[in-house]
Amino acid sequence: MKKIYHWIKNLKLRNKLYLIYVAAGLLPMLLVGLYCCYYMNQLLVEREVKNLQNSLNQAVSVVENQLHIYENMSDYLAFNQAILQTVSYPYEDNYYEMYYQFSTVFDPMVTSLKYLHSDIRQVTVYARSDIERHDTTLAPITDIEHEPWYEELSDTDRVLWVVEEEQKRVFCVRKMPRLQEETGVIYIEVDYDKLFEPMTQMLDENYGVYLQKDGEKVFSYQVFGEPYSGLAFDQEHMLSLKKEKGDEFIFVECDLSEELGLHALLYRPIAQIEETIAPMMKGVVIIFVLSVIVAGLLLTRLTRGMVRNIEKLSRNMKEVKKGNLEVKVTSDSQDEIGELIQGFGDMVEYIKTLIEEVYEGRISLKEYEMKALQAQINPHFLYNTLSLINWKAIEAEEKDISKITLTLSKFYRTALNKGNNVMPLEDEISNVKSYLDIQLMMHDYEFDVEMDIDPSMYFYDTPNLILQPLIENAIDHGIDLKTEGRGKIIIRGWQEGKNVYLSVEDNGVGMEEDVAKSILTQKSKGYGVRNVNDRIRLVYGPDYGLDIRSKVGEGTRITIRFPAVNTKGGADH
Repeated sequence: MKKIYHWIKNLKLRNKLYLIYVAAGLLPMLLVGLYCCYYMNQLLVEREVKNLQNSLNQAVSVVENQLHIYENMSDYLAFNQAILQTVSYPYEDNYYEMYYQFSTVFDPMVTSLKYLHSDIRQVTVYARSDIERHDTTLAPITDIEHEPWYEELSDTDRVLWVVEEEQKRVFCVRKMPRLQEETGVIYIEVDYDKLFEPMTQMLDENYGVYLQKDGEKVFSYQVFGEPYSGLAFDQEHMLSLKKEKGDEFIFVECDLSEELGLHALLYRPIAQIEETIAPMMKGVVIIFVLSVIVAGLLLTRLTRGMVRNIEKLSRNMKEVKKGNLEVKVTSDSQDEIGELIQGFGDMVEYIKTLIEEVYEGRISLKEYEMKALQAQINPHFLYNTLSLINWKAIEAEEKDISKITLTLSKFYRTALNKGNNVMPLEDEISNVKSYLDIQLMMHDYEFDVEMDIDPSMYFYDTPNLILQPLIENAIDHGIDLKTEGRGKIIIRGWQEGKNVYLSVEDNGVGMEEDVAKSILTQKSKGYGVRNVNDRIRLVYGPDYGLDIRSKVGEGTRITIRFPAVNTKGGADH
């Protein structure tokens, strides 16, 4: 949570405004849209459930009406006096009388039912065992005594319905209660497909219906497209369908005819409903996306106007931080941001004025310090004294004394530079050579000196006395402290583009990295390393100065960088 807080805290203002738009506008709108879609989907599912239930109830009602009609026919035949007399009359051997009764009384009454109701496939009366078989309308009772439903029929006077799904047969049977001595049964078989035809016409497509009796399937119908066309419809698979696909299907149930004992189950994929609402949902999504785009464009335009001045102020502040005080910070806006920008611009102008005053004052102070130091030394007196010492040394045949006196005289002549603070690089190198000759004689030539400076750089201007303090530092704090091996000082000079580089490197004891970094920041006296860095930065600006690299036990290298300016006062190109 803390990382998220810091991440948000460090975002740009423009991105924060976008984040506010997402959190306060887009996200609530999205949640409301999702809730509306979900609620609409639930309403449509509930409505579809009611429609499916009504369709199933109507289909069941039609089937039940047909069943009642067939039951009424069965009752009519069972209690019809003419039929009772025909099947119970003792014909004995009078076949003519029997044929006459069957042809004129029995057949017209039975076959008329098939003519009036085309879906009746067979009407048969099963009577006493000695009766003669007559076409399909009359048969002895012995033909059905082995049927599994016969015993169940003997215990009731009601109509018994039997459905055989594999043979696609459905028929009703009942006893003829007015036959006293004999047993009679009315058998009416109806067209299986015709009876359940209402179940196949409830909907156009993508639905299934399943009928069962006493836990066994007696009828099933389905019309599905992909991916549901391969579903199975036996009892086991129906149970698994309800269990595993309950969230993909709508299921409605209804009991079909108390006498028949059937249970109806209608099911349909929820995806079918989603297809009906897909155009509406697509419209909602398009409106939502367009709203988001329009709101985003408006936000971008408004944000650009609000943030533009702040971003401009931020860029100006970065430029000022880099040291560029020439930036123009203005605003014509009168709001709080405009006041902030205008105030910052006034502050930059004020800082620039103060820096110019302090900068010029420090340069003047350094020049004054240099001139004061140079004024303390009377050049003529110094040179005359050194000349006298030289002659005395020659008279005494002390060549070393004479050499060091001449070297010292040359060193001070170039160091004082007639009161000027800038000299050609050639004179600065000459001064360094004189200083090194003196140090080598003082150290009895215990260290080596290597110098590699491109002569083409000799005419460039350089502040005087910038190498001597670095060499002195290398000797005092590097070479003199070295306990093993011979000391060595390497002085190099090269040019890169418009910049001149001078480096002083020693193989002395070196120093820690944090100590090397602190040399240019800590206070020092005289012409030390920090003094050289300050003078270069004062003359040429903060982009120039010294770079110190050191490693304990290996030595130190100090590099000076300043612009390539020739003795005529112009930059070298």
